[in-house]
Amino acid sequence: MQPLKKLYCLDVNHAPSFQPFDSAPIGIRLRSGDGESLELLKNLNRSFASAFGYSEAVFCNFSPAALSFFIDQAVPSKEIIAFSSKLPHNLYHAGQFLEKSGRTILWIEADAEGRLSEDSLASAKERGARYLVCSAVDEDTFYIESMKRVNRYFDMKHLILDLSNALKLENIPKAFAAFVWGYKVGSFKHSGIFLCSKCTFTDMIPSIDLTVYDHFYNTYMKTANDSYDNIGEIRDCFVKQITDALGCRVKLMINPILTLPNSCYIGFDGVFARDLIRSMALEGIFLTNGELCSLGLSQPSRILKAIGYSTEEASTAISFSFGKMTQEEVESIGEKIIYKYRQLRAILVD
Repeated sequence: MQPLKKLYCLDVNHAPSFQPFDSAPIGIRLRSGDGESLELLKNLNRSFASAFGYSEAVFCNFSPAALSFFIDQAVPSKEIIAFSSKLPHNLYHAGQFLEKSGRTILWIEADAEGRLSEDSLASAKERGARYLVCSAVDEDTFYIESMKRVNRYFDMKHLILDLSNALKLENIPKAFAAFVWGYKVGSFKHSGIFLCSKCTFTDMIPSIDLTVYDHFYNTYMKTANDSYDNIGEIRDCFVKQITDALGCRVKLMINPILTLPNSCYIGFDGVFARDLIRSMALEGIFLTNGELCSLGLSQPSRILKAIGYSTEEASTAISFSFGKMTQEEVESIGEKIIYKYRQLRAILVD
């Protein structure tokens, strides 16, 4: 019997030590009138609020409809709200929900570097928007947004931030309110945390799996305190290995200097991401094309398209994020990716 092959997940939910939820989601559930579980929920909320520097936190349903409710309740009704075009799926669609409901929403475009456009930010401010919903670190691309740039147009007292991919607590800016996505640990797409200085509403769902919530909190805190001093060097060596071998047939979709140090986004000319992803899965190496952390089965990354890439270009792009791997392991992965890409290109293009 052959030994089991070691698996490498290079779509580790954007943080080096985040791993798929590995225990059954069965435990204490919050139910109406259950005093014990309600107290546990309150303790978890207080722990999250304290860790992130807010006075209150709410564990809740994070569907687009629920998110639009939170934002609508948090921002006075007469205020114009600006929304980044690079927000995660659910937050982006929450903005569309608010727009359809009659709220005035202004959309902030991205520039070719991956930043929120200066012209778009300035235009939103001139048109009277005081509140901005954006990400501290973008979904899919892991681009780190400069809060200093954003503050030229919107002060922190009026920012609502997506903090899902911000790895270190000390690097998380204090804003008016913030969101943290629970599915980054547990793959529960519609649950997470809303952080605020003063919440004026109650929990959004009547039944909450507190096992998931407790796991989410403990894993997030562990990640926030972990050290990955050489992760950027490993990523840079991987990028050099790929680009040296494949030259003009690969393209860095986002400048790695501007992203999280454990991540990069590479386009492979002539080969759809889904084909390379499926081929690598046979080697025990799991990749993602970015959109919603899916394994090549979703549409190309909406964030890449917001930056200006065509659907065709985005369809060839693969997102890489590295966890606790050695330089030798990453080099081995790089060799296999280079080989598989050349093999697929020979079949499909050359």
